[in-house]
Amino acid sequence: MIFLFEEFAYSEKFLQSVLPLEKKGGNWDLPKGFVTKSKSGEFVLDGVGYLYNKSAKGTAKDSDDKIVFVLPKVFLEEGVKAFGKDVKGDANFALENAPKDFLANLSLWVCSSIAQYQKLHPNDRGIESPNVHRFGSDAAAPTLIDVMNAMKLFYAENKNLFVFTVKNKHSGNNRIDWRRTVAHTQPFMQGDAPIYMELENKKKVFDLDDRLLVLYFSAMHYIEETFGFKMPHSEFYAPMRVNEFRRLMGHRGLVELRRIKHKYFADKFLKLYNIVKAFFEWGGNFSASDYSSEYLLTSKYNNVFEAMIDKLVGDESRDIDSLKQNDDGKIIDHLYKEKSLVFASGTDDDLIWHIGDSKYYKEDNDLDPKSIAKQYTYAKNIVQDFFSPDYVEKETDKDADNAKLHEKGIHKGVRYRDPLTEGYSITPNFFLRGELPPYENRSQFQESYFRAEIDPKDSKLINIDSQNLWDKRNRHFKNRLFDRDTLLLQVYNVNFLYVLKAYTSKRSSLCDEFKRDAREKFRRNFLSLLREKYYFWAIYLPNWESADYKDRLEKFVNDNFRKLVGRVFRSEATPKCLILALERDVVDNSEDGADDDYRKIREIVDGNNCDVFSLLPEEIWGDGQIRRDDMYGWRMPQ
Repeated sequence: MIFLFEEFAYSEKFLQSVLPLEKKGGNWDLPKGFVTKSKSGEFVLDGVGYLYNKSAKGTAKDSDDKIVFVLPKVFLEEGVKAFGKDVKGDANFALENAPKDFLANLSLWVCSSIAQYQKLHPNDRGIESPNVHRFGSDAAAPTLIDVMNAMKLFYAENKNLFVFTVKNKHSGNNRIDWRRTVAHTQPFMQGDAPIYMELENKKKVFDLDDRLLVLYFSAMHYIEETFGFKMPHSEFYAPMRVNEFRRLMGHRGLVELRRIKHKYFADKFLKLYNIVKAFFEWGGNFSASDYSSEYLLTSKYNNVFEAMIDKLVGDESRDIDSLKQNDDGKIIDHLYKEKSLVFASGTDDDLIWHIGDSKYYKEDNDLDPKSIAKQYTYAKNIVQDFFSPDYVEKETDKDADNAKLHEKGIHKGVRYRDPLTEGYSITPNFFLRGELPPYENRSQFQESYFRAEIDPKDSKLINIDSQNLWDKRNRHFKNRLFDRDTLLLQVYNVNFLYVLKAYTSKRSSLCDEFKRDAREKFRRNFLSLLREKYYFWAIYLPNWESADYKDRLEKFVNDNFRKLVGRVFRSEATPKCLILALERDVVDNSEDGADDDYRKIREIVDGNNCDVFSLLPEEIWGDGQIRRDDMYGWRMPQ
């Protein structure tokens, strides 16, 4: 097999030996624009995927390989290495220190991700394939990758079928064995006479000559021996020799299948019959003299990566897909509801939108300023959609009434604004970038290499570059965390191999585990950011258990609104206290006149004899309703 890399520079001579040509010295037998010439005279591949080069032949050691995989550029380290080894522009890439089928299986995952994406997004013109109909369709023959995946999946889902497939022999062995019948079955009594409804025959044996199963395992043996892919084996069914089986490729194999089709009626066997039939159809096509090269390529693998991340992180529904389509033409990558970040009640009536954007690979430079600005716009658009004209017209000062305005819509359960303080809940906003764990030694080419974590000291995901993005935070007013226009942004790197594995896996629990762990990680990292950048306090008026407390709290906020707006927020879970947030830098420098926000609020709370307690982000992030007498007795510093 040949392994190439997206956007890596190759010599023209090498590519001519491994990529299909319409004729010798002619144009590439590939989608237009897939192979482009750089200014330096070398050639790059603008796409990712699989192709079968029927015409590949030559004298070079590996020039006669017909299977070619173009791997995503995310695998390239500093643009010149992959998995710790140099990538050359005039030679095939190989990993001597990795398991034999490591690159082959990895390539199959990449192609499977493209095929799954194409199935869900059939109108995306970024995917090119001469066989536009996927496996299972009679309109076009499937690709080799389609057939291989179908064979592997059938084996994984039906292992017992190959162990317990039995057939009664009719050479005198189908007589009733009364001793076994009496010993192993329960009779039905009619009067004093036992009646046996289930009879045991003399002998049951494995039908090791079942032609369909022999052809199935022979086809997988042929693929493994011819192309090098690791395929399942059977301890019961001996495959045909490769040379013998090759004669069945195409028409002869299809004729033999038609002869035995009448023997199979069970759904599983009919499915297996269609898989073997598809393989012979592929074999007939690729062995034909007029057969052109087959391929499954995409020039927009970033769209595939976005779909993978969305499946593993985001929520899915038609309503959410509609909400992602902003009125200004911008499209949000990932969107999901999760419990609010400030004193979340843990109910379905205290949610906030989490907004994410995918970056297919980690760039060497910082994030593009345009991407950052666009991500902030996504958050603003979601908030704007929440505050629809209908909401603005009907808004009241009661959270319960406001919740009813979105009771049946997409924003059901979401709470952005506190009517009393006019403070806004914090909106989690993040980037997700694909990355590979740095190569260390050959021992890492094991299962652990495909786990979600990149940094072994961290779990699942790592947060990076928070200080840089803190400096680029969006805000209209200084030191107002609970302002509508104060937006924070974080960046996460995720193991691309794990994303690929989880997306293509047939085990749905793998996606569920990733989604649960990733969302929890996002919350913890926002907590860390706020702990680093903000002081938090809980403010109570005196006699907080009195009957008129609600009215007094409302008067306190109204009287001091100009000084408190954007700095305080009242949680639905703790309605008797106000959460005050001030930036640490502001508070620490307030005594030298750098900012007097802190001193003004000090005067307010002291003048009203308020009880003020320091909080940690861990406390306001919790799901419990923290009571006043549970808090630390730390007052605001004098």
